[in-house]
Amino acid sequence: MLEHWLVSVDPAHHVRVRLDPPGPLTVGRSAQAAVVLPDESRTVSRTHAILEWVPQGDDGAWRLISTASTGSTWVNGAKMRGGTGLTLRHGDLVRIGPYRLRLVSLGATGTIVVPLEGEGADNAEALTLAEPATFAREQLLLLVRTSDRIHRATDAHALRQVLAEAVAEATQFENVAVLRTLDDGSAEVLASVSATGAPARYSRTMLRRAQAGPVMVSDIQDAAGSTLGASLHRMQVEQAICMPLDAGGSAHGFLYLDTAHRRDPSVLSTVAGVAAALGRLAAHALANLERTAMEQRFAVEQQLMFAGTVHALISAIDAKDPYTRGHSDRVAAFARLLAESAGLPEDLVARSYLCGIVHDLGKIGVPEAVLCKPGRLTDDEFGQIRRHPEIGHRILRDIPHLQEVLPGVLEHHERWDGTGYPNRLAGEAISLLGRVVCIADCFDAMTSARVYRPARAVEEVIAEIERCAGTHFDPVLARAFAAIPRDRLLALIAEPVQE
Repeated sequence: MLEHWLVSVDPAHHVRVRLDPPGPLTVGRSAQAAVVLPDESRTVSRTHAILEWVPQGDDGAWRLISTASTGSTWVNGAKMRGGTGLTLRHGDLVRIGPYRLRLVSLGATGTIVVPLEGEGADNAEALTLAEPATFAREQLLLLVRTSDRIHRATDAHALRQVLAEAVAEATQFENVAVLRTLDDGSAEVLASVSATGAPARYSRTMLRRAQAGPVMVSDIQDAAGSTLGASLHRMQVEQAICMPLDAGGSAHGFLYLDTAHRRDPSVLSTVAGVAAALGRLAAHALANLERTAMEQRFAVEQQLMFAGTVHALISAIDAKDPYTRGHSDRVAAFARLLAESAGLPEDLVARSYLCGIVHDLGKIGVPEAVLCKPGRLTDDEFGQIRRHPEIGHRILRDIPHLQEVLPGVLEHHERWDGTGYPNRLAGEAISLLGRVVCIADCFDAMTSARVYRPARAVEEVIAEIERCAGTHFDPVLARAFAAIPRDRLLALIAEPVQE
């Protein structure tokens, strides 16, 4: 089982907390929180977020729920809405007030950025970067060209390689690498350019110092005797620069470059400024890619929550009427088969399935005594049953995800000849979804056993659907249903009947 930790990536804020299941674990400035984030400015709420453990196979994942009353919660540069949750992944960066916390899953594949232990003075100079206004014409043209290449990059790997190549061209340094630190203090090379063709190199000590901001070694002699000096001397490096790639509230790694040739320090400062400008372009583009990925993750999370809610509601109906357990799932499957057989577009196939799932939700408003009555229904009882399409429509109409299936929910008991309910619609005045689900619903009802009658054979039911084409059912859809291969229908029916 993996170990999961929250680790601050800023040296100014020391947080390193192991997250032990099952939780829940609170995160906030309260001294009673499992993850305490002291904050005098109070941008961190007393209980800012909650971490819930979600078992998954032999391990699991931590789900972050934002509960902040003040301030905001951000994941990988994307702001979370209050009360919403997101299942965290190894390497995710959570920002709460002044804290930036990386989720570290020890033993997971992938990389993270974590603060490393300091080693005292090592003669790396804090770097003040030159502004683009001081750049030469050729350098500005390179920025423009690189900006275009960066924004045409379709993924993070290609983008980082563009950055490494542009920095190598602009600085004429022999070794350029884009790095991301690992939890053991080493680094993963994400992209690199080497003038000699040798593998990318980097100074781990230089990388450590760059966690606090851009650093440079302009003279190896000044660094002699230090850990950093020894590191660079072993690599036969005269000058080196390392800077973080930060943008959009997220850390995107480090840009490292070095050379075996000595340059004038003033020239080196300008070179570093060009590299930093290129790095900022790339970091912002990486932030945009990450933000898009986060939006997709939030959308998936919402879809999973929605699907779970819908199935919970359907389970509530099954609990009321055990004789129709699984009916909604089967109707959804038959509706999808029919939509495919009729050659409907993919979006309508998907909507047919979803409509089948929720078509009978209104039965939750029908008394169990009526739903489960084994004998013939009275007129009053049948009237109660007939209200379930309208009840379902009212329950679902305020759910954005379900707006496009509402007509099918309301109209799946309408008939082609206008004798159905609730509105006695006829022909194509009935929505296409209503006509599809009507056939799927009737097929499952006839091929399923009830207390008061046995299940009917598939061929017998198909013949009935064909006989009622043009009266009960849309004739075109009835023919399309009859054309579905029998083995596909038999695989789905509740209780196969010997033909």
